[in-house]
Formats: sequence, C-alpha cells, structure tokens
Amino acid sequence: MSTDQEKKRHSQVTVNSFADDYDDFPPPMSKEDLENEKAIEKKLVRMLDYRLLVWAFFGYFANGLDRNNMPNAYTSGMPEDLGLVQDQYNWAVTLFFIGYVILQIPCNAIITRVRPSIMLPTIMFIWGAIVCFMTLVKDYKGLYGLRVCLGFSEAAFYPGIVYLLGSWYTKQELGARTCVFVAGSQVSGAFSGIISAAISTTLDGKNGMRGWKWLFIIEGIIAVFISLFGFFLLPDLPSNTKFVTGELREVALKRLHREGKKTTVSGLNWVTFRNLLGSPYILIYIIVFSIMQLAMGILQQFPIILKQMGYETEFANYMQAPVWVFAGIVIIAQGYLSDYKGARVWHIVAGGAWTLVWYIVLVAVNGGNVSTPLLFVCVFMCTPILGISPIMMTWVNEFYASDVETRALAIAMVNSIGNLAPNFANVKLWYVQDAPAFRTGKVATMALIAVMIVLVLAMYAGQRMDWLTPKPAHKIETESKQSDKNEV
Repeated sequence: MSTDQEKKRHSQVTVNSFADDYDDFPPPMSKEDLENEKAIEKKLVRMLDYRLLVWAFFGYFANGLDRNNMPNAYTSGMPEDLGLVQDQYNWAVTLFFIGYVILQIPCNAIITRVRPSIMLPTIMFIWGAIVCFMTLVKDYKGLYGLRVCLGFSEAAFYPGIVYLLGSWYTKQELGARTCVFVAGSQVSGAFSGIISAAISTTLDGKNGMRGWKWLFIIEGIIAVFISLFGFFLLPDLPSNTKFVTGELREVALKRLHREGKKTTVSGLNWVTFRNLLGSPYILIYIIVFSIMQLAMGILQQFPIILKQMGYETEFANYMQAPVWVFAGIVIIAQGYLSDYKGARVWHIVAGGAWTLVWYIVLVAVNGGNVSTPLLFVCVFMCTPILGISPIMMTWVNEFYASDVETRALAIAMVNSIGNLAPNFANVKLWYVQDAPAFRTGKVATMALIAVMIVLVLAMYAGQRMDWLTPKPAHKIETESKQSDKNEV
C-alpha cells in the first residue's frame, strides 16, 4: 500500500472512530462561523446562569433552611415543648433520611422522562408546606412523622439539580456551577442562625408560640415563595426546553456531544446496570461521600457546642452566620479552582487532608476540650470539607456521562445512600448529650477522613488505567464482538 493510501485509510479510521463517539460529525467551520458559535454559546451560558443557576442557588438555600433547622429549633425551646429526652432529638434529625433515601433513586430515574421545570418547583412547594405544618406537632412522634415526610418531599431536589446542571454545562463550567449551587445551602446556614437569634429576641412567645415554631413558619414560607419562580425560570433538557430553540438549541446539544455526553433518553437497560454495578466505583463513591457527610459534624453541631459551653442561645445562633458565609466563599473558590486546574481528585484529596489536620487538633489539644478561640479557628478551617462534596458530585456527573440513565441513577445513589449511613452513625457519634466535647465524633471522623483519602486515590488510579469504566452501548458491543473474535 502506498504512503498516500495509508494516510487516507488512517484518516478515514479516525473519522469513523470520532463519529462512533458522537452522534454527528460536523464539517469544518470557517473563522466567521466559529466566532458566531462562540457568541451563541456565551449567550446560552449567560441565560443558564441567570435562570437555572440562580434559581438552583436560592432553591438549595431554602432546602438548607428547612433541612438543617433542627439545631436552631433545639436551642429555641423545642426540647422543652415536645418533651424530648435522651436521643429523641438525634432520631428526629436522622429519620429525615429515611424518606430522603427511599425516594431519591426512583425520583432521579423519573426525572429523565418528565419536565424538571414542573417536578422540581412542585416538590419545593410541598416541602415548604410540610415545614409550616411542623408547628402543629405535640410530641416526638408527630415530629418523627413529619421529618420522614420532609425527607420524602426533598428527595428529588439535590440529585435532580445536579443532573440538570450536568445536562447543560460542560466540564470546564460544571464544577464551579455545582459549587455555586451548593453554596446556597451554606448561606442558608448563616441566614438560619440570624433568623433564629432574631426570633429568640423578638418573636418568642408572640401569639402564644415559642421561637422554634416561628422559625418553622418563616422558613417554610420562604421555600413556598421561591418555588413559584421555578415554574417560569427553570429549563428542561436541551432537546425540549421551550425557550431554547434554533441556534441556541443546536449549540447546546453540540457542546455536550463534543464531550461525549449523551442527551437522548434510551430507557433503563443492561448497559445502565453494567456501567453502575459492573465495577466497584459506585460503591467507593458512596463510601467517600458518606465520610464527607460525617466530616461536616463539627460544623453542624457548632451552635449546640457553644450553648453547652455556657453561651447564650442568641450568641450560639448568631455565630453560625460568619462560619457559613465563609464556607460559601470557600466552596465557590474550590469549584472555580477545580474547573481551572482540571482533575477533580486532587482538589478532593487536598480538601480532605487540610480538614484532617484540624480534626487532629480538635482531638489532640486538651483531650478534645479546646478553648473557645481555638474552637472557632478549627471550625472555620474545616469548611473545605463542604467544598469537596460538590466537586465529587461533579466528578460523578462526568464519570457516568456515557448515557443519561446511568448518570441520573449514579448521582441519586451516591447522594441518597451516601447520606443514609452517616446520619444513622451520627445518632451515636455526635450524640447530643456528649456536647460540648463530642470526642467520639471527632476521633471517628479523624480516622475516616484518612480512609477517604486512600479510597479516592485508589479509585483515581483505577480510572486512569481504564479498568471497568463506564462505556456507551456501542462501545460495549464493539468490545464484546472483538472479544468473541479473539476467542475464535
């Protein structure tokens, strides 16, 4: 074969291989067309940021208020009014995750076949109403029941938004946007503390209601209000969003196809289950995510620690604000850095190692009974553990991009199961009666963060070697045929 023929054959193979990976192989573009496409892409991303990202941020802000308001309610009279004793408070916190886990995986399977612009605002409206109804409970049994219902109603939101972000943004954009979305929850932590402290001084006892009831009413109404805007702002998927048409839709699809991300729904099939369950990656992601949730314990228990150290309720609640505002800034910075520098794994390892150092300080200094100034320093320095959580979910979003169903189910499995184990473990590890030292929780978390770092590095090594990684259906079939030929 001549040299020209060989070059021509090699070029054809390259083209065919590229076409196998993407739905369309576009012809070369002129400089003018390329500049026009970049302008359209910029317009698309700006529109997504203003509509999808802004609503997602405020939606997760409301989610954080309503999911994590139990410590503030605890310091605002709830234990006395409901007669909570022993570990009843811890169980009330944990039972939220029963409903949260049960519905999360099926909800993310459903979201690939319905309109997210209807589904996500609707569930927010429902959970806002449930939080308002919590003011009617008379004992721990009623609290348990509504916490389970709250878990059911919130189940689809976080994985649904992560899935939707991954359905529009590219790898160079996704990490930062996911972190901006998650920062909404951290800002809510600051806002919740301010609300709780303000309620304690102004509304406690008004109309015969204690402060914790006013807290639930106000925060529930906020969720209902934000949900209404979602019906008008949220997009669906690139292929069926009503306000994304023509060149905008074409560019939106082309951006994702360029990265090998599938945008068409094919339904659950053996390829989906092969990609999810045919390797240990999904299990490792779940374990790593679980450890991240446990490592947030010192931040979640901060107001309870301060109150048990002898500080007033108002001070304990107000002190959450600077911590969560700082955390929101750190998370967004981590997200942008992970997009700029590429590989997510090193940002996760660095954030985990940094947090580990400060947990060691919390355990080693004075037997865990640290002074107030050192406690504040350690709590602020542990905030990067919050930022590596959305970075890891971005990693999941990218790693399972071979088909829509695999990506949606992987996100839901990691978030739901990954939240289940730590919240049951928290009943004993961060047992409220152990405050303010919480030595058991600190020691266990310190050891588990070290395990997390090892697991992340091992998983990254396996992926680099392309060992049992997810693949599109056509690649699996090609590899299967090649294997059969080799056997023959």
